[in-house]
Amino acid sequence: MGNGKTATLTALRDFFMARTGADLATAYAQLAKNGCCGKSIGKMKDMDWEKAEFVFNKLFVGPMALQAPPYASYYLEPEPQLMGQSTLRVQRLYEMAGLISPLKGQLPCDHLGVELDASLGMLAIAERSETEEPRILWRYFLNDHLKVWLPRFLDQARQSDAGHPAVNMALDSLEAWLNEQGNGEEGNDQ
Repeated sequence: MGNGKTATLTALRDFFMARTGADLATAYAQLAKNGCCGKSIGKMKDMDWEKAEFVFNKLFVGPMALQAPPYASYYLEPEPQLMGQSTLRVQRLYEMAGLISPLKGQLPCDHLGVELDASLGMLAIAERSETEEPRILWRYFLNDHLKVWLPRFLDQARQSDAGHPAVNMALDSLEAWLNEQGNGEEGNDQ
């Protein structure tokens, strides 16, 4: 797994799991360092991180109704809901890969940040493995799960009335990372 791609995926995970403006700023700096999405981004010193935190919470955290819930089940279930059958499928995929969420019991396993963390784990396992099974599992997770719900999530986040350059850059970076994955063939998808 290429270090630049790993660093980008790690920064995306950290951004979408951020709890404070300082967390957002740190992840943003890492995305910027890794040349996120080939776009020019604003300078750190020009960013209002309190506003970024407000927009981030409005979109993804709460306490009010989320404008773009970062949970796969919201986009995959017949009726928007959390902790549905799709969440159980993701949990089983993690178990098949031998992964355990570091936030088990704190965040649902289909939270975007947890899924990006699982992507890092699956890619690392696939790279080290001498068998095809981990690569098959990664391709399934990518093509039949991530590539199904993430475009819907990105659309919903972009259609909200909230907006901030740092959040927009993270959304663009996530989309670029997803598009770079090709068909999920190990070696092309890192």
